[in-house]
Amino acid sequence: MEQKSGNLQKGNSRKNRYWEVLKGSYPKMSPADKTHFLKILRSDGLGDCKPTFHLLGFMFGWVYLLYRRATIESMGVLIISMLMIHLSPLLGLVTNSLIGGFCYHYLYLNKFARDLEICGEYNPDLKCMEQKGKPTILYPIGAIGLFLLIVIVELYPVWIGKGG
Repeated sequence: MEQKSGNLQKGNSRKNRYWEVLKGSYPKMSPADKTHFLKILRSDGLGDCKPTFHLLGFMFGWVYLLYRRATIESMGVLIISMLMIHLSPLLGLVTNSLIGGFCYHYLYLNKFARDLEICGEYNPDLKCMEQKGKPTILYPIGAIGLFLLIVIVELYPVWIGKGG
């Protein structure tokens, strides 16, 4: 019994430590985000996959994850959405919104765990964590620009009348 209590106490101290780092590195955390992160943060510092709602994640899906620098998670949502587009374009859009909106906090905690590994898991460098948590508009602009370039290259022969 004492062993189990010791592990629980050690787990909660890790959760508290991760929570303090998350609070310091997540820019402009809203009260709703705070509630959702606390709800899904386990005692080992990782997230439980519990549905929580995030409006911007719901509206923009993989693009918002890119904005938050969660590149691996963003590509996963994009790939799943693109697979669903083959069944129905509407299904692809709905999949993107549902995963981005209801799994955002869980996906962000996965990104946070990777950042902790880079910045020092047991004694993280807070400046490094702040830099890694800082959103950037360059990733979404680059991804959307790449999509536009592909569309232009693919449709150029149609536009000039030599393809079909």
